[in-house]
Amino acid sequence: MIIADKQIFEKLFRDYYSLLCNYAGRFITDYQVREDIVQNYFISIWEKKHLSVTEETFLPYAYRSIRNSCINYYKSEIFKEEFLANLVEEWKEQLNEEEDFIYQKEVRDALQKLPKKCRKVFLLRCLTGLKYKEIAEITGISTNTVKYHLGEAFRIMKEELKHLIFIFFLFFSEFTYPFWPP
Repeated sequence: MIIADKQIFEKLFRDYYSLLCNYAGRFITDYQVREDIVQNYFISIWEKKHLSVTEETFLPYAYRSIRNSCINYYKSEIFKEEFLANLVEEWKEQLNEEEDFIYQKEVRDALQKLPKKCRKVFLLRCLTGLKYKEIAEITGISTNTVKYHLGEAFRIMKEELKHLIFIFFLFFSEFTYPFWPP
């Protein structure tokens, strides 16, 4: 069968959407993210209208695609986490003392806005570089809860410090891009 047929596509969606969301749940706990991944998968196969599948080949292909998308999601989340940690490090190294004091105060203020557990998990991860499992053991919570608290902490910190991220890019743009006009 060819996916270009709207009825076939709708049947595949109806028959497999929930199953694929549950499968994505093996890798990702956030239901909204799982739904997004599965919806993006269906969008991608709809866009490949020439794709010919059978009942036997659809599910293995779908499982592999969903699994790879979940892995890519985690890679992007790790990148965001590393970016914020590197951002804090760059501030420590590059800004003069007066500016550094102002930025550190803003970071401290943003840290104070984090819920207590989120702040503890965030500091253990960013300042000591502990792994999720180590943080879970120290705090007495599950690894998934550690991931949740880190996600919340990064979301809040990103929101609280978004004006500083813009300043950071302006400040470092001439070092990063030599062709940038002075």
